[in-house]
Amino acid sequence: MKIILADDHPLYRMALSGLLKQLDDTVDVIDCCDFVQLQDQINAAEVLPDLVLLDIYMPGMIFEEALKSLKNDFPSVPVIVISASEDTSNMVASLNLGAEGYIPKSSTREVLLSAIRLVLSGGKYIPAEVFNLSNSQLELKKSAVPTPSAAKENDNAAGLTVRQRNVLDLMAEGQSNKEIAAALELAESTVKVHITAIFRTLGVNNRTQAVLKVKEFA
Repeated sequence: MKIILADDHPLYRMALSGLLKQLDDTVDVIDCCDFVQLQDQINAAEVLPDLVLLDIYMPGMIFEEALKSLKNDFPSVPVIVISASEDTSNMVASLNLGAEGYIPKSSTREVLLSAIRLVLSGGKYIPAEVFNLSNSQLELKKSAVPTPSAAKENDNAAGLTVRQRNVLDLMAEGQSNKEIAAALELAESTVKVHITAIFRTLGVNNRTQAVLKVKEFA
């Protein structure tokens, strides 16, 4: 598994590289100090990376343009933004521009690893700060940033990833988080992240509502 980490703080890169080794014994972390190095690494690679971790503020780049360019040129490569910024406008902007996740640097080790595992399994990690926004606040923040193309817009059940739909199917069978984790070979914390994302996508507050809601679109 190859992960490219782009951050202009060498000590943070060193610490995060060590943490990423806990994901898998085969993890190969390539660190870059700026966006130019990141582009060079991807362009020169014989095999595209499994994941890119991108700092929101680095010398020599305008973040919105850099992320948009990265997603346009390499749409199959998942990108997670990792930043010291906890401004929800930056979080919403990153997700709208195509990032598969946004992880504040204040997050715990457990949250960071669970979020990365979620994205690697095909999911999308949305931080709690965005979940806690009201619909009106979210709409205001969305209007202040570029909106994604219609093909990327999610609507109710259609907005669920394959993995989230798998989790939802097992929820409908009455399985617990622990049972779902065992069945899908996921960490229980990752299952909880999936369920939170399912609730947000469907606009519901509990498991029963989620199961009933998705049956409307079956």
